[in-house]
Amino acid sequence: MKRLCLTWLMAVCSVTGSAGLAADITLRDDLRPRLAQLWPIYGEWTNVGRNEPVVRPAGADGGHYYGKGLQIYHVSGTIDQGDAQRLADLIGPEETVSSFAVTFDSPGGNFLEGVKIGELLRLFRAGNGDPALNGVIVLNGDECMSACAVAFALAALPRDSGNSVRYVELGGRLGFHMPFVPVDQQARQTEIAAAMDLTYQIMSEYIQLIGNGIAPSALVQNALHYRRPDDFLLLQGGLVTRFMDFVPVAGPKGTTPLALSGLTQRDALNMCQYLTYSQGRSMIDWAYEFWPVEIGSSFPDDTPLTTLFERVGDLRLANDGCSIEWQEGDTLGIAGAGDCGRDSTGGGWCAAPRDEFGYVGSGGALPRATGALLADSLGCHGGKLTRRYYTWDASNRFLEEEQPAEYRWSGDTNPDAPLHRLDWSGARLASNLNIRTAPGGDPVARWTEGTPVQVLGCTLAADGQGVWYQVAAGGVTGWASARYIDVPALSGWDFMIRPLGGG
Repeated sequence: MKRLCLTWLMAVCSVTGSAGLAADITLRDDLRPRLAQLWPIYGEWTNVGRNEPVVRPAGADGGHYYGKGLQIYHVSGTIDQGDAQRLADLIGPEETVSSFAVTFDSPGGNFLEGVKIGELLRLFRAGNGDPALNGVIVLNGDECMSACAVAFALAALPRDSGNSVRYVELGGRLGFHMPFVPVDQQARQTEIAAAMDLTYQIMSEYIQLIGNGIAPSALVQNALHYRRPDDFLLLQGGLVTRFMDFVPVAGPKGTTPLALSGLTQRDALNMCQYLTYSQGRSMIDWAYEFWPVEIGSSFPDDTPLTTLFERVGDLRLANDGCSIEWQEGDTLGIAGAGDCGRDSTGGGWCAAPRDEFGYVGSGGALPRATGALLADSLGCHGGKLTRRYYTWDASNRFLEEEQPAEYRWSGDTNPDAPLHRLDWSGARLASNLNIRTAPGGDPVARWTEGTPVQVLGCTLAADGQGVWYQVAAGGVTGWASARYIDVPALSGWDFMIRPLGGG
Protein backbone atom coordinates (compact mmCIF):
# COMPACT_ATOMS: atom_id res chain seq x y z
CA MET A 1 0.00 0.00 0.00
CA LYS A 2 1.39 3.37 -0.97
CA ARG A 3 1.83 5.79 1.90
CA LEU A 4 2.14 9.53 1.48
CA CYS A 5 3.99 10.62 4.58
CA LEU A 6 3.82 14.19 5.79
CA THR A 7 4.77 15.48 9.16
CA TRP A 8 3.58 18.52 10.93
CA LEU A 9 4.13 17.95 14.58
CA MET A 10 7.42 16.14 14.87
CA ALA A 11 7.38 12.79 13.10
CA VAL A 12 5.76 11.24 10.07
CA CYS A 13 1.99 11.54 9.72
CA SER A 14 0.43 8.93 7.46
CA VAL A 15 -2.51 9.91 5.26
CA THR A 16 -3.59 6.34 4.65
CA GLY A 17 -3.82 3.57 7.19
CA SER A 18 -1.56 0.58 7.41
CA ALA A 19 -2.09 -2.85 8.86
CA GLY A 20 -0.33 -3.82 12.05
CA LEU A 21 0.29 -0.29 13.37
CA ALA A 22 -1.67 0.91 16.36
CA ALA A 23 -1.02 2.69 19.61
CA ASP A 24 -0.89 0.72 22.83
CA ILE A 25 -3.67 2.11 25.05
CA THR A 26 -3.68 0.79 28.60
CA LEU A 27 -5.01 1.56 32.08
CA ARG A 28 -2.06 2.59 34.28
CA ASP A 29 -3.06 2.98 37.91
CA ASP A 30 0.62 2.58 38.83
CA LEU A 31 1.29 6.11 37.50
CA ARG A 32 -0.97 7.73 40.13
CA PRO A 33 1.78 8.29 42.76
CA ARG A 34 4.05 9.92 40.19
CA LEU A 35 1.33 12.24 38.88
CA ALA A 36 0.41 13.21 42.45
CA GLN A 37 3.95 14.56 42.92
CA LEU A 38 3.75 16.91 39.91
CA TRP A 39 3.11 20.60 40.60
CA PRO A 40 3.02 23.54 38.18
CA ILE A 41 6.35 25.34 37.96
CA TYR A 42 4.85 28.78 37.31
CA GLY A 43 1.95 28.68 39.76
CA GLU A 44 -0.98 27.90 37.45
CA TRP A 45 -4.25 26.40 38.57
CA THR A 46 -4.65 22.69 37.96
CA ASN A 47 -7.90 20.85 37.46
CA VAL A 48 -7.70 20.02 41.19
CA GLY A 49 -7.46 23.68 42.22
CA ARG A 50 -5.02 26.44 43.12
CA ASN A 51 -1.88 25.39 44.97
CA GLU A 52 -2.61 21.77 44.15
CA PRO A 53 -0.75 19.02 42.27
CA VAL A 54 -1.78 17.72 38.86
CA VAL A 55 -3.85 14.95 40.51
CA ARG A 56 -4.63 14.19 44.12
CA PRO A 57 -2.97 11.23 45.84
CA ALA A 58 -4.96 8.02 46.07
CA GLY A 59 -6.96 7.96 49.27
CA ALA A 60 -6.69 11.73 49.69
CA ASP A 61 -9.05 12.93 46.99
CA GLY A 62 -11.98 13.47 49.36
CA GLY A 63 -14.50 12.36 46.75
CA HIS A 64 -13.08 14.79 44.22
CA TYR A 65 -13.15 12.14 41.48
CA TYR A 66 -16.41 10.51 40.49
CA GLY A 67 -17.38 7.20 38.96
CA LYS A 68 -14.76 4.56 39.72
CA GLY A 69 -12.35 7.25 40.88
CA LEU A 70 -9.48 8.60 38.82
CA GLN A 71 -8.58 6.39 35.86
CA ILE A 72 -5.21 6.93 34.16
CA TYR A 73 -4.90 5.89 30.52
CA HIS A 74 -1.52 5.61 28.82
CA VAL A 75 -1.24 6.04 25.04
CA SER A 76 2.08 4.84 23.62
CA GLY A 77 3.48 3.84 20.25
CA THR A 78 2.48 4.88 16.75
CA ILE A 79 -0.99 6.41 16.35
CA ASP A 80 -3.01 4.93 13.50
CA GLN A 81 -6.59 4.66 12.26
CA GLY A 82 -9.02 3.31 14.83
CA ASP A 83 -7.03 4.41 17.90
CA ALA A 84 -9.49 7.18 18.78
CA GLN A 85 -12.33 4.66 18.86
CA ARG A 86 -10.24 2.24 20.92
CA LEU A 87 -9.56 4.99 23.46
CA ALA A 88 -13.26 5.95 23.46
CA ASP A 89 -14.24 2.34 24.14
CA LEU A 90 -11.84 2.18 27.06
CA ILE A 91 -13.06 5.47 28.56
CA GLY A 92 -16.69 4.47 28.13
CA PRO A 93 -19.84 6.46 27.34
CA GLU A 94 -20.34 9.96 28.72
CA GLU A 95 -23.23 8.94 30.99
CA THR A 96 -21.09 6.40 32.88
CA VAL A 97 -17.59 7.85 32.49
CA SER A 98 -15.23 8.11 35.46
CA SER A 99 -12.76 10.94 36.08
CA PHE A 100 -9.63 10.26 34.05
CA ALA A 101 -6.26 11.56 32.88
CA VAL A 102 -4.21 10.57 29.83
CA THR A 103 -0.43 10.25 29.58
CA PHE A 104 1.20 10.20 26.14
CA ASP A 105 4.41 8.59 24.90
CA SER A 106 4.22 8.44 21.10
CA PRO A 107 6.42 9.35 18.11
CA GLY A 108 3.31 10.34 16.15
CA GLY A 109 1.57 8.65 13.27
CA ASN A 110 -1.67 9.36 11.44
CA PHE A 111 -2.41 13.07 11.71
CA LEU A 112 -6.13 12.77 11.12
CA GLU A 113 -6.38 10.15 13.86
CA GLY A 114 -4.52 12.53 16.17
CA VAL A 115 -7.19 15.14 15.44
CA LYS A 116 -9.88 12.60 16.32
CA ILE A 117 -8.19 11.76 19.62
CA GLY A 118 -7.91 15.43 20.51
CA GLU A 119 -11.54 16.09 19.65
CA LEU A 120 -12.60 13.02 21.66
CA LEU A 121 -10.71 14.23 24.74
CA ARG A 122 -12.05 17.77 24.37
CA LEU A 123 -15.60 16.40 24.68
CA PHE A 124 -14.78 15.35 28.23
CA ARG A 125 -13.80 18.92 29.19
CA ALA A 126 -17.34 20.16 28.46
CA GLY A 127 -20.33 20.57 30.74
CA ASN A 128 -21.22 22.74 33.69
CA GLY A 129 -20.05 20.30 36.34
CA ASP A 130 -16.61 18.87 37.01
CA PRO A 131 -15.16 17.72 33.69
CA ALA A 132 -14.23 14.07 33.36
CA LEU A 133 -10.86 14.81 31.74
CA ASN A 134 -8.47 15.95 34.47
CA GLY A 135 -5.38 16.31 32.31
CA VAL A 136 -3.20 15.18 29.42
CA ILE A 137 0.42 14.76 30.40
CA VAL A 138 3.83 14.18 28.81
CA LEU A 139 6.17 12.80 31.47
CA ASN A 140 9.90 13.29 31.82
CA GLY A 141 11.62 10.74 29.60
CA ASP A 142 8.60 10.39 27.31
CA GLU A 143 7.78 12.12 24.03
CA CYS A 144 4.66 13.29 22.26
CA MET A 145 5.32 14.09 18.60
CA SER A 146 3.42 14.61 15.38
CA ALA A 147 -0.11 13.26 15.58
CA CYS A 148 0.34 12.82 19.32
CA ALA A 149 1.09 16.53 19.74
CA VAL A 150 -2.02 17.34 17.70
CA ALA A 151 -4.12 15.28 20.11
CA PHE A 152 -2.38 16.91 23.08
CA ALA A 153 -2.90 20.46 21.81
CA LEU A 154 -6.57 19.91 20.93
CA ALA A 155 -7.51 18.40 24.31
CA ALA A 156 -8.63 21.73 25.80
CA LEU A 157 -11.45 24.25 25.65
CA PRO A 158 -11.05 28.04 25.48
CA ARG A 159 -11.85 28.29 29.18
CA ASP A 160 -8.81 26.09 29.88
CA SER A 161 -6.41 28.78 28.65
CA GLY A 162 -4.31 29.85 31.61
CA ASN A 163 -5.74 27.08 33.77
CA SER A 164 -4.76 24.50 31.22
CA VAL A 165 -5.00 20.76 31.66
CA ARG A 166 -2.17 20.19 29.19
CA TYR A 167 0.93 19.42 31.25
CA VAL A 168 4.55 18.81 30.20
CA GLU A 169 6.84 17.54 32.93
CA LEU A 170 10.29 19.11 32.96
CA GLY A 171 12.33 16.92 30.60
CA GLY A 172 9.36 15.60 28.62
CA ARG A 173 9.46 16.16 24.85
CA LEU A 174 6.64 17.80 22.89
CA GLY A 175 7.60 18.50 19.28
CA PHE A 176 6.20 20.68 16.50
CA HIS A 177 7.11 21.34 12.87
CA MET A 178 5.57 21.85 9.46
CA PRO A 179 4.59 19.38 6.73
CA PHE A 180 7.22 18.34 4.23
CA VAL A 181 7.17 16.40 0.99
CA PRO A 182 9.48 13.35 1.17
CA VAL A 183 12.20 13.29 -1.47
CA ASP A 184 10.78 10.24 -3.24
CA GLN A 185 7.41 12.00 -3.63
CA GLN A 186 8.52 15.37 -4.97
CA ALA A 187 8.08 14.49 -8.66
CA ARG A 188 4.59 13.08 -8.26
CA GLN A 189 2.13 15.86 -8.93
CA THR A 190 -1.03 14.14 -7.72
CA GLU A 191 0.62 13.10 -4.49
CA ILE A 192 1.98 16.61 -3.97
CA ALA A 193 -1.55 17.93 -4.42
CA ALA A 194 -2.77 15.50 -1.78
CA ALA A 195 0.09 16.61 0.44
CA MET A 196 -0.94 20.24 0.13
CA ASP A 197 -4.55 19.36 0.90
CA LEU A 198 -3.40 17.79 4.14
CA THR A 199 -1.21 20.81 4.87
CA TYR A 200 -4.18 23.14 4.53
CA GLN A 201 -6.25 20.95 6.81
CA ILE A 202 -3.47 20.96 9.38
CA MET A 203 -3.27 24.75 9.23
CA SER A 204 -7.05 24.96 9.64
CA GLU A 205 -6.85 22.91 12.83
CA TYR A 206 -3.99 25.06 14.09
CA ILE A 207 -5.79 28.32 13.37
CA GLN A 208 -8.80 27.03 15.29
CA LEU A 209 -6.54 26.60 18.31
CA ILE A 210 -5.42 30.21 18.00
CA GLY A 211 -8.88 31.57 17.26
CA ASN A 212 -10.30 29.81 20.33
CA GLY A 213 -7.55 31.21 22.54
CA ILE A 214 -5.99 27.90 23.56
CA ALA A 215 -2.72 28.41 21.68
CA PRO A 216 -0.81 31.60 20.85
CA SER A 217 0.12 32.64 17.33
CA ALA A 218 3.76 31.97 18.24
CA LEU A 219 3.08 28.24 17.96
CA VAL A 220 2.33 28.64 14.25
CA GLN A 221 5.08 31.21 13.78
CA ASN A 222 7.61 28.71 15.07
CA ALA A 223 6.16 25.72 13.24
CA LEU A 224 6.48 27.59 9.94
CA HIS A 225 10.26 27.53 10.33
CA TYR A 226 10.60 23.79 10.82
CA ARG A 227 10.14 22.19 7.40
CA ARG A 228 12.43 19.17 7.35
CA PRO A 229 12.06 15.69 8.85
CA ASP A 230 14.66 16.33 11.56
CA ASP A 231 13.92 20.01 12.32
CA PHE A 232 11.58 20.56 15.22
CA LEU A 233 10.35 23.13 17.68
CA LEU A 234 10.95 21.03 20.76
CA LEU A 235 9.17 21.93 23.99
CA GLN A 236 10.56 20.31 27.12
CA GLY A 237 8.52 21.63 30.01
CA GLY A 238 10.24 24.98 30.47
CA LEU A 239 9.61 28.67 29.91
CA VAL A 240 8.73 28.48 26.20
CA THR A 241 6.39 25.56 26.89
CA ARG A 242 4.52 27.88 29.25
CA PHE A 243 4.42 30.65 26.68
CA MET A 244 2.76 28.24 24.24
CA ASP A 245 -0.09 27.90 26.79
CA PHE A 246 0.90 24.47 28.01
CA VAL A 247 1.65 24.00 31.71
CA PRO A 248 5.17 22.97 32.76
CA VAL A 249 5.15 20.74 35.83
CA ALA A 250 7.81 19.01 37.90
CA GLY A 251 8.16 16.63 40.80
CA PRO A 252 9.90 17.37 44.11
CA LYS A 253 13.02 18.45 42.19
CA GLY A 254 11.67 21.69 40.85
CA THR A 255 8.51 22.37 42.85
CA THR A 256 9.41 21.87 46.52
CA PRO A 257 8.44 25.15 48.29
CA LEU A 258 11.33 27.62 48.48
CA ALA A 259 12.74 28.54 51.87
CA LEU A 260 12.44 32.30 52.39
CA SER A 261 15.83 32.70 54.04
CA GLY A 262 18.54 33.93 51.67
CA LEU A 263 16.17 35.22 48.98
CA THR A 264 16.49 38.89 48.06
CA GLN A 265 14.36 41.52 46.40
CA ARG A 266 16.28 40.86 43.20
CA ASP A 267 15.20 37.21 43.30
CA ALA A 268 11.54 38.14 43.83
CA LEU A 269 11.40 40.77 41.09
CA ASN A 270 13.16 38.52 38.61
CA MET A 271 10.84 35.60 39.35
CA CYS A 272 7.85 37.93 38.96
CA GLN A 273 9.22 39.07 35.63
CA TYR A 274 9.48 35.50 34.37
CA LEU A 275 5.95 34.81 35.60
CA THR A 276 4.61 37.88 33.81
CA TYR A 277 6.49 37.40 30.57
CA SER A 278 5.50 33.76 30.35
CA GLN A 279 1.86 34.83 29.92
CA GLY A 280 2.42 35.24 26.19
CA ARG A 281 -1.24 34.85 25.34
CA SER A 282 -1.91 38.40 26.56
CA MET A 283 1.49 40.07 26.16
CA ILE A 284 2.25 42.19 23.08
CA ASP A 285 5.08 44.50 22.12
CA TRP A 286 4.06 47.51 24.20
CA ALA A 287 3.52 45.37 27.31
CA TYR A 288 6.97 43.81 26.99
CA GLU A 289 8.46 47.26 26.49
CA PHE A 290 6.85 48.99 29.44
CA TRP A 291 6.28 46.32 32.06
CA PRO A 292 9.79 46.47 33.58
CA VAL A 293 9.60 50.24 34.17
CA GLU A 294 6.23 49.96 35.92
CA ILE A 295 7.81 48.18 38.85
CA GLY A 296 10.22 49.72 41.30
CA SER A 297 11.43 49.84 44.88
CA SER A 298 13.21 52.18 47.23
CA PHE A 299 15.05 49.17 48.69
CA PRO A 300 18.39 47.96 47.26
CA ASP A 301 18.15 44.83 45.13
CA ASP A 302 20.14 42.78 47.64
CA THR A 303 17.65 43.49 50.46
CA PRO A 304 16.59 40.19 52.07
CA LEU A 305 12.91 39.44 51.59
CA THR A 306 12.54 38.87 55.32
CA THR A 307 13.65 42.48 55.81
CA LEU A 308 11.05 43.69 53.28
CA PHE A 309 8.24 41.90 55.12
CA GLU A 310 9.41 43.25 58.48
CA ARG A 311 9.85 46.83 57.24
CA VAL A 312 6.47 46.99 55.51
CA GLY A 313 4.78 45.07 58.29
CA ASP A 314 2.62 42.52 56.51
CA LEU A 315 2.80 38.88 55.44
CA ARG A 316 1.76 39.76 51.89
CA LEU A 317 3.41 42.59 49.96
CA ALA A 318 2.47 44.08 46.60
CA ASN A 319 4.29 46.06 43.98
CA ASP A 320 3.07 47.23 40.61
CA GLY A 321 3.44 43.88 38.87
CA CYS A 322 4.53 41.56 41.68
CA SER A 323 3.12 40.06 44.90
CA ILE A 324 5.03 38.06 47.50
CA GLU A 325 3.83 36.25 50.62
CA TRP A 326 5.51 34.89 53.73
CA GLN A 327 3.87 31.48 53.91
CA GLU A 328 3.65 28.66 56.41
CA GLY A 329 6.95 26.92 57.05
CA ASP A 330 8.87 30.14 56.25
CA THR A 331 8.45 29.60 52.53
CA LEU A 332 7.67 32.04 49.72
CA GLY A 333 4.47 32.53 47.74
CA ILE A 334 4.64 34.67 44.60
CA ALA A 335 2.51 35.95 41.72
CA GLY A 336 3.37 38.05 38.68
CA ALA A 337 0.66 40.59 39.46
CA GLY A 338 0.26 43.24 42.09
CA ASP A 339 -1.19 46.69 42.77
CA CYS A 340 -0.89 49.03 45.71
CA GLY A 341 -3.82 51.09 44.45
CA ARG A 342 -1.75 54.12 43.56
CA ASP A 343 -2.33 56.29 40.52
CA SER A 344 1.37 56.29 39.66
CA THR A 345 3.60 53.30 39.10
CA GLY A 346 7.02 52.36 40.37
CA GLY A 347 6.23 53.34 43.96
CA GLY A 348 7.76 50.32 45.64
CA TRP A 349 6.33 47.78 48.05
CA CYS A 350 3.19 48.13 50.12
CA ALA A 351 1.06 45.93 52.32
CA ALA A 352 -1.27 44.08 49.97
CA PRO A 353 -4.72 45.75 49.86
CA ARG A 354 -7.45 44.13 51.98
CA ASP A 355 -11.21 44.24 52.19
CA GLU A 356 -13.71 42.55 54.52
CA PHE A 357 -13.00 39.20 52.84
CA GLY A 358 -9.22 39.33 53.19
CA TYR A 359 -6.61 40.25 50.60
CA VAL A 360 -8.24 41.84 47.55
CA GLY A 361 -8.61 39.47 44.62
CA SER A 362 -6.38 36.90 46.28
CA GLY A 363 -8.41 33.72 45.82
CA GLY A 364 -6.51 32.29 48.79
CA ALA A 365 -2.79 31.87 49.30
CA LEU A 366 -0.43 32.93 46.53
CA PRO A 367 1.07 30.13 44.42
CA ARG A 368 4.24 28.65 45.87
CA ALA A 369 7.55 29.90 44.53
CA THR A 370 9.34 26.91 43.02
CA GLY A 371 12.94 25.92 42.52
CA ALA A 372 12.42 25.69 38.77
CA LEU A 373 11.14 29.28 38.69
CA LEU A 374 14.09 30.50 40.77
CA ALA A 375 16.39 28.54 38.46
CA ASP A 376 15.18 30.62 35.48
CA SER A 377 16.41 33.78 37.19
CA LEU A 378 19.70 32.18 38.27
CA GLY A 379 20.77 30.92 34.83
CA CYS A 380 19.90 27.30 35.60
CA HIS A 381 16.92 26.86 33.26
CA GLY A 382 15.53 23.34 33.54
CA GLY A 383 18.32 22.36 35.93
CA LYS A 384 21.10 22.93 33.40
CA LEU A 385 23.63 25.75 33.38
CA THR A 386 22.65 28.27 30.70
CA ARG A 387 25.64 29.25 28.59
CA ARG A 388 23.94 30.45 25.39
CA TYR A 389 20.69 32.38 25.31
CA TYR A 390 18.37 34.63 23.36
CA THR A 391 17.15 37.96 24.63
CA TRP A 392 13.41 38.14 25.25
CA ASP A 393 11.42 38.20 22.02
CA ALA A 394 8.95 41.08 22.28
CA SER A 395 7.37 40.18 18.93
CA ASN A 396 5.77 36.99 20.29
CA ARG A 397 7.75 34.73 17.96
CA PHE A 398 10.16 33.03 20.38
CA LEU A 399 12.06 31.65 17.41
CA GLU A 400 14.66 29.01 18.13
CA GLU A 401 16.77 29.33 14.97
CA GLU A 402 20.49 29.52 15.59
CA GLN A 403 21.05 31.15 12.18
CA PRO A 404 17.97 33.36 11.58
CA ALA A 405 19.62 35.12 8.62
CA GLU A 406 19.56 31.86 6.66
CA TYR A 407 15.76 31.84 6.59
CA ARG A 408 13.70 33.52 3.91
CA TRP A 409 13.05 36.83 5.58
CA SER A 410 12.90 40.18 3.83
CA GLY A 411 12.50 43.82 4.74
CA ASP A 412 11.56 44.36 8.37
CA THR A 413 10.60 40.76 9.03
CA ASN A 414 14.02 39.52 10.15
CA PRO A 415 13.41 37.72 13.45
CA ASP A 416 16.45 39.40 15.03
CA ALA A 417 17.03 36.66 17.58
CA PRO A 418 20.83 36.44 17.85
CA LEU A 419 22.42 34.09 20.33
CA HIS A 420 24.45 35.48 23.21
CA ARG A 421 26.86 33.82 25.60
CA LEU A 422 26.24 34.12 29.32
CA ASP A 423 29.39 35.24 31.12
CA TRP A 424 29.81 33.25 34.32
CA SER A 425 33.09 34.93 35.30
CA GLY A 426 33.53 37.05 38.41
CA ALA A 427 31.27 34.96 40.66
CA ARG A 428 31.76 35.47 44.42
CA LEU A 429 30.20 34.23 47.64
CA ALA A 430 27.53 36.55 49.01
CA SER A 431 28.08 35.28 52.58
CA ASN A 432 30.17 32.86 54.59
CA LEU A 433 29.13 29.49 53.24
CA ASN A 434 29.60 25.75 53.67
CA ILE A 435 30.66 23.99 50.47
CA ARG A 436 29.20 20.49 50.30
CA THR A 437 29.87 17.14 48.64
CA ALA A 438 26.45 17.28 46.94
CA PRO A 439 23.30 19.42 47.19
CA GLY A 440 22.42 19.15 50.89
CA GLY A 441 25.41 16.86 51.47
CA ASP A 442 28.24 16.92 54.01
CA PRO A 443 30.49 20.00 54.22
CA VAL A 444 33.93 19.74 52.59
CA ALA A 445 35.00 23.34 53.22
CA ARG A 446 33.80 26.66 54.60
CA TRP A 447 34.58 29.71 52.50
CA THR A 448 34.25 33.33 53.56
CA GLU A 449 32.09 36.06 52.04
CA GLY A 450 33.63 37.51 48.89
CA THR A 451 35.58 34.37 47.94
CA PRO A 452 35.93 34.23 44.12
CA VAL A 453 34.53 30.99 42.71
CA GLN A 454 34.16 29.34 39.34
CA VAL A 455 30.63 28.15 38.56
CA LEU A 456 30.90 24.76 36.85
CA GLY A 457 27.32 23.53 36.75
CA CYS A 458 23.93 23.58 38.45
CA THR A 459 21.04 21.36 39.42
CA LEU A 460 17.53 21.44 40.86
CA ALA A 461 17.03 19.87 44.27
CA ALA A 462 14.06 18.62 46.27
CA ASP A 463 14.78 20.94 49.17
CA GLY A 464 13.99 24.48 50.26
CA GLN A 465 17.07 25.86 48.52
CA GLY A 466 15.74 24.71 45.16
CA VAL A 467 18.84 25.48 43.07
CA TRP A 468 22.48 24.57 43.68
CA TYR A 469 25.64 25.58 41.83
CA GLN A 470 28.69 23.38 41.51
CA VAL A 471 31.60 25.69 42.35
CA ALA A 472 35.38 25.47 42.53
CA ALA A 473 38.06 27.54 44.26
CA GLY A 474 41.55 26.85 45.59
CA GLY A 475 41.61 23.33 44.24
CA VAL A 476 38.35 22.37 46.01
CA THR A 477 35.14 21.54 44.12
CA GLY A 478 31.75 21.26 45.79
CA TRP A 479 28.13 22.40 45.84
CA ALA A 480 26.56 25.54 47.29
CA SER A 481 23.05 27.00 47.34
CA ALA A 482 22.85 29.21 44.25
CA ARG A 483 21.09 32.03 46.12
CA TYR A 484 24.32 32.73 48.02
CA ILE A 485 26.51 33.07 44.90
CA ASP A 486 26.71 36.49 43.24
CA VAL A 487 27.20 36.27 39.45
CA PRO A 488 27.73 39.74 37.93
CA ALA A 489 26.02 38.81 34.64
CA LEU A 490 22.86 37.92 36.59
CA SER A 491 22.88 40.87 38.96
CA GLY A 492 19.97 42.80 37.40
CA TRP A 493 16.41 41.65 37.97
CA ASP A 494 15.27 43.06 34.59
CA PHE A 495 17.68 40.87 32.60
CA MET A 496 15.37 38.43 30.83
CA ILE A 497 17.04 35.52 29.06
CA ARG A 498 15.72 32.52 27.20
CA PRO A 499 18.21 29.67 26.87
CA LEU A 500 18.99 27.92 23.64
CA GLY A 501 16.78 24.85 23.49
CA GLY A 502 15.08 25.92 26.71
CA GLY A 503 11.65 24.77 25.61
